[in-house]
Amino acid sequence: MGFLYDILYLLGFLLYLPRALWRRRLPHRGWSMRLGRYPAHVTERLGGRRAVWVHAVSVGEVLAVQPLLQALLQAYPQDPLVVSTITTGGFEVATKLLGACGVPIYFPLDLAQCVAQAFDIIRPRALLLVESELWPGVIRLAKARGVPMALVNGRISPRTFHRYWLVRPWIAGTLRRVDLCLMQSQQDADHLLQLGVPREAVRVTGSLKWDAGLSARPSPEAIGETATHLGLNGRQAVIVAGSTHRGEETLILQAFLALRAVHQDARLIIAPRHLERVEEVEGEVRRAGLRVTRCSSLSGTWDVGLIDRFGELPRYYGLATVVFIGGSLIPHGGQNPLEAASLGRPVVFGPSMHNFSEITQRLLERQAALQLTSRGDLLPALKSLMANPAARELMGRRAQETIAQCQGATQKTLELLRPLLIG
Repeated sequence: MGFLYDILYLLGFLLYLPRALWRRRLPHRGWSMRLGRYPAHVTERLGGRRAVWVHAVSVGEVLAVQPLLQALLQAYPQDPLVVSTITTGGFEVATKLLGACGVPIYFPLDLAQCVAQAFDIIRPRALLLVESELWPGVIRLAKARGVPMALVNGRISPRTFHRYWLVRPWIAGTLRRVDLCLMQSQQDADHLLQLGVPREAVRVTGSLKWDAGLSARPSPEAIGETATHLGLNGRQAVIVAGSTHRGEETLILQAFLALRAVHQDARLIIAPRHLERVEEVEGEVRRAGLRVTRCSSLSGTWDVGLIDRFGELPRYYGLATVVFIGGSLIPHGGQNPLEAASLGRPVVFGPSMHNFSEITQRLLERQAALQLTSRGDLLPALKSLMANPAARELMGRRAQETIAQCQGATQKTLELLRPLLIG
């Protein structure tokens, strides 16, 4: 089965390769690491010690698990902490968060040879997989080598559950090799149980994102510096569209142009989810007849600013009059709304938020966010909030209160992991 999986994985990767090259996701400077070949500075920092290995696929997952990384560093300072990602953005954010306290790497391709080489270098004493990073090759080798494994901040979306159900006999064998599954919600836990994971291996801890929302907040000084850099004096209305995907910028620009008929000094800041799309979005803004600048290299007067660096979005959320959360006007499943909500900003998102269903539900129950029923609702929603400062303030306050009430997943997770980490 392992050999067959390697063949299927390699075929899938070769099919994906042209798309990755077209989207400029390959090649990148960490490619040798993905082949299981790690540079000397990685082995030197590990110093032959067995590491706690945390795998988070990209930027959002690294930020979500940040409170747990800090807790692990404090609780187990004697163990090297390795954080692996797959994307360049995730690697950059992990490098920034860890500093000299941990070792960021790229995750190996899930091929037997690549995985074995990575295990030989990292020598994990425990492997923590974040959210839904269930790679059969890695899990199979970890089990064979006696490495304890846990899924942390786990989630199984309805779409993922449906895919897993189609191959249930095969995926169940992979899932049962994981020692502990710490899930965000009861629905996520139920999905695992239906897929055949033993009940004693599944726990509900809540989402680490509730804790991460507050830990990632920028200081008022940092927000002020950003406003000065952009030439904002506090009198302009600012709409921030965070983590947008292809197909959403057109709708956002249309709504912004209509808003400017009333709010002539309004500004729009867009943060594309994938930074390789910045040039593409820049061209779209120009075609809409608006002046555009990249936020890292401000030049002249501007109507639309594009965030072109990783890890800076929370600073711009801090300037927002209204925040739109991307990935929600298309059937993607949405992006994390908590960074903006933790700053007390009114948050608007589209109908597709299944990637954050539990968080979305809680915010909506407390009237701490606004969900659109269709794409056509974007402009009316923005108009209503822009015209009603009291409603914006109330929504933001409720969001902060909701986050404070829902925290605690980090401590629960750390306590449940302790037997695996000290074993």
